[in-house]
Amino acid sequence: MIPMNQSLPQDADVERLSCPFCGDSYEPDDLGRHSEPVHCGPCIQCVGKPACFTCGLMYCRCDVHKFRG
Repeated sequence: MIPMNQSLPQDADVERLSCPFCGDSYEPDDLGRHSEPVHCGPCIQCVGKPACFTCGLMYCRCDVHKFRG
């Protein structure tokens, strides 16, 4: 919360959206990464998910969604 004696940052009027796939908040400019499906391959968990999604399956072979922990 911003104290009453401080002004809002200049970009405060930019709407930030919350992604249901990764939980991050993002600006409208990054909408494609969080909403456009990626046709990645045969993995049943991540097929059709956007690029921001991280697959949790141990044997996922998808280069876009594979967990890199």
